[in-house]
Amino acid sequence: MPVRKIGLCYRSVSGRVPMGAGRASVAVESTLERDFALLQRFDRDVAGIEEQPVRIEYRVGQGTKRRYVPDFLVTYRGAGRPPQLVEVKYSTDPHLLAGALEERFSAARRFAAERGWVFTLATEKEIRTPRLENATFLLPFRDRPADPAFRDRLLTVAAEASTSVQELADRVAGNATSRARVLPSLWTLIARFELVVDLDRPITMRTVLRHPEGGDA
Repeated sequence: MPVRKIGLCYRSVSGRVPMGAGRASVAVESTLERDFALLQRFDRDVAGIEEQPVRIEYRVGQGTKRRYVPDFLVTYRGAGRPPQLVEVKYSTDPHLLAGALEERFSAARRFAAERGWVFTLATEKEIRTPRLENATFLLPFRDRPADPAFRDRLLTVAAEASTSVQELADRVAGNATSRARVLPSLWTLIARFELVVDLDRPITMRTVLRHPEGGDA
């Protein structure tokens, strides 16, 4: 359960981001936090994300006792990636630029390390990237089934060799005129990672894709 409740905010954007697949939605209090949560929803390795997850107590020098609540705790499937305790901030935040947050961040790093986690500061430079644009475009297709008339053919052709989005759609459709009928199923397969593309570059009709178990990538 969150240790701090996010209420209505009249200075920024607050709300909840659905995480899909029966997972609980996540509360956010800025558009940047919303975008961060969308990236976690799109990441197939993310097992869960919790807002306002822990309260960290620390002291300023030898005196005042203070408390700090990071924005999110992200956990992952498998043992390859440790949980991340995350603070989301704009790189232009005046407190960040002035170094006024370093004591709380240092406390968070110690708190995380004691638990085998990693503390991370995420700004718009890490969040608002081509991957976010791709995730925003592809997520609506994730819950749409691929047309059975096209699905197997798309996967079979992609397994033969890496090809572009346009070339694959045209081969399965039979001609460029019918391409629009095939593309929604193709986007679904990419959104579900059944077809692989470089998600860190903008997806276009020229984007090269391949079958995860085939092709000459």
